[in-house]
Amino acid sequence: MTKLFFRLAFLGLGGFLLYVFGGTTVKTVWYRATGEVVEGRISGFLAGRNSPSVQMESTGVRKGKRRARRPVFRYPVAAGATDSLEGRSSAATFFTFTQYDLHERVPVVFAKGKPEDAYLFGIQMILMNTLLSLFAIYMMSIGIRGKV
Repeated sequence: MTKLFFRLAFLGLGGFLLYVFGGTTVKTVWYRATGEVVEGRISGFLAGRNSPSVQMESTGVRKGKRRARRPVFRYPVAAGATDSLEGRSSAATFFTFTQYDLHERVPVVFAKGKPEDAYLFGIQMILMNTLLSLFAIYMMSIGIRGKV
């Protein structure tokens, strides 16, 4: 019974992580290929996991360790447009030295006609989401096979 519980837990958690991080990776790459690409700027960084406040520092101290914060970016709704939107990244980078800088220019991708669903197109963001997706697939394989 305990084995079944852990197998289902690995399968469920792996599926959830794959949905969250894999979906973000696929949308980012798909929007880069078929959607619009505009140049945005980093306007700040989220203070915490669930905090809506925006900070100016790219790293923060959590439990005595420096952690990279998730970037907040401002981008135009179309190439050459004057009005803009603000987006928040769903993931931070692995290391603080690969973190974005304040006011750094970044490529932003979104679907044509749907600028409110935007993603940063950066190698550090795609790498982070891809590694987490591979970890989720590994967790699901543990849940299915029952072996590490």
